[in-house]
Amino acid sequence: MRDVERLRRDAANTYERGRLVMGLRVTAVVLPLALLCARESGEWRRCAAVGVMLLLVAVFARWRLPRGVRSVDAGLLSGALPMSCALVLCRFAWWWPDGAALGICAAAGFASGLFAGRVTVGTPQWTIAALVSGLTAALGCVGIGVGTAIGSTAAVAAGAVTVARLPSRVRI
Repeated sequence: MRDVERLRRDAANTYERGRLVMGLRVTAVVLPLALLCARESGEWRRCAAVGVMLLLVAVFARWRLPRGVRSVDAGLLSGALPMSCALVLCRFAWWWPDGAALGICAAAGFASGLFAGRVTVGTPQWTIAALVSGLTAALGCVGIGVGTAIGSTAAVAAGAVTVARLPSRVRI
């Protein structure tokens, strides 16, 4: 009887280790994004802080949630749009007024949130997709300013909530 219990315990431990390793694979995507943010914006500490938050959320979601891999992947893909827009603004249009930069980051973030909410519609993990998308967007926008990063992240959440609350026949 002890052998069966030990076998079950070993199988459960191996299963959880495998899930954790699968969750940690997202590091190969998040780390380069954080390094790109730090290199392009020059805000090493802020990019490191947002990158660590993004990594923690992504690893936990992929490890523990039933549809976490899908949600994190959707969040990373949809967050790439506002991150790219912000990094282009940092690189080529650093002299833009803060209001215009905030508007561009917020508009890109809202579109990103619509996409993240659409991909994960019908599942309770749309909030995880929106959170990952918002943190990915904040990686790019943090170089312009903390307010812009917060605005972009809030726009991602607003876009995801908009899609999640639409009736099923009106979905985008």
